[in-house]
Amino acid sequence: MTKLKVNALLLALAGAALLSGCAAPVGTGGGTTARGGLSSAVSRDPLLDAPYHSEATCVTERPVTVLSRMKETPLACADLGVSATLDELRDAGWRVVSLDIGEDSESEQHVGFPVTVMIRKLF
Repeated sequence: MTKLKVNALLLALAGAALLSGCAAPVGTGGGTTARGGLSSAVSRDPLLDAPYHSEATCVTERPVTVLSRMKETPLACADLGVSATLDELRDAGWRVVSLDIGEDSESEQHVGFPVTVMIRKLF
């Protein structure tokens, strides 16, 4: 298999994994709240369920190069147990506090940089 086919296969697998995670059944919140109203469905997304003002550190899963945009590069957030892009983090209420660009490395004739991002949950 050529390198391009392997990369395309890996990208397809990552997309399928992301979509299957999004399609996971949500638990029913069939009870009532203390005020007597109906409770909302329980979210099982660590990005959404994290307490406000919590912080996490995320690292790019692959070096950022001229061939990839930072906003499209998945970030592995070990503290939260998720992998997400900057757009997904922003949509879940997280904001970037700091961004550290690591030492460059060369692979396949392109220079890449590992990036570490500190994020904070605002809402």
